[in-house]
Amino acid sequence: MRVERFEEDDMRKALTKVRAELGKDAVLISSRSIDGRVEVMAASDCEPKELRAEMKRLALEKTEKVEEQPEIEHVWEVLGDDVDQHSQEMPSLIDMHNELGRLRKLFEGELAQLSWRDGASREPNRLALLTRLEDAGISRDISDKIVAKALPCQDLDLAWRRVQRVLSRAIKISEHDLLKEGGVIALIGSTGVGKTATAAKIAAQFALRHGRNQVAFITTDSIRVGGQSQLISLGTVLGIPVQVVSDHKEIQNTLESFSSRKLVIIDTAGISQRDVAMIEKLETLANENLKIHPLLVLAATTQESVIAETISAFSNINLAGVVVTKTDESNSIGPVLSGLIRNKLPIAFVTNGQQIPEDLHPARIGYFVNKVIKAHEGPRKSLKVHVAKANIGEDKLVSELAV
Repeated sequence: MRVERFEEDDMRKALTKVRAELGKDAVLISSRSIDGRVEVMAASDCEPKELRAEMKRLALEKTEKVEEQPEIEHVWEVLGDDVDQHSQEMPSLIDMHNELGRLRKLFEGELAQLSWRDGASREPNRLALLTRLEDAGISRDISDKIVAKALPCQDLDLAWRRVQRVLSRAIKISEHDLLKEGGVIALIGSTGVGKTATAAKIAAQFALRHGRNQVAFITTDSIRVGGQSQLISLGTVLGIPVQVVSDHKEIQNTLESFSSRKLVIIDTAGISQRDVAMIEKLETLANENLKIHPLLVLAATTQESVIAETISAFSNINLAGVVVTKTDESNSIGPVLSGLIRNKLPIAFVTNGQQIPEDLHPARIGYFVNKVIKAHEGPRKSLKVHVAKANIGEDKLVSELAV
């Protein structure tokens, strides 16, 4: 083990000398200011016991007492500023580990900034395209892959149009026309994302096409206060029957009683994405009855990390599609869109308001691409999105963009 003390005019020179003398794996132990100069102590190839003994030896060797100076403010703890070197406390290994971790994050951050500036000078179009996608809230991993498909291209406007085409091929839309074909669907998702309101909107639009006698509600919401009464009230207004069930056997019996109806909507209780027990019950409901097509309801106002956690929590359910709600309340469609692209989930419907049934719409690729464009260019222009065919197959692109 080797422990050395270095004095230089400033910290930059001191760190350079430490690296030159002790190597890049040297451990910085302490730093302080003496007569306008910087003194640092560093070690290489150190074991904890040896380090402690060596520091005591160096402290005894230093006989000159130095007038105490103001501490240098760095991200590590400044040690050994006492005049009495014999009484100074040794840093614990945990403290040293934590300080080294903070130093590492600092250096990584500086390197990231240097890399970003270097990339901007070498690939200005790439940086501009990434910035536009990130303005819309598209996650960096998805943005990188989309831009890589659009480049190289010297003309920024042309490259941006290519990005739109690639994005349009990455978005999956549900092939099942629920409002035309009907079926049995179960709306699942976290609390407060708008499942009951979505159920009412789907039912109302289907009733307008096929008649009220072709639609029925089933609710399993026995957890939320007023959850059942809300759907019962909506059913009464719409003239659609509502059946309350408490277990899977009742659901099966109720589905048989509604077998003559083209569309049956099951409104499940809103649960936390961390409620493992309740999610397992939903998995049993969805996976044991092949007639039921689960639709995951996600709010566009949700943070990307929560969206990722929610999708992961329901990943064992064979989802038929996704309903994106509250798009009118969100400034950015990117977080939810990133999660759907990453997990290759098809979008069935979009809701953008509280009106029943007007504010529910079948999902369209152009709607989402236009949202991304407007996030960059702002609401000043009314933009028309031309969704052209990309040069590669949709399945291949979606597979490559998913991680």
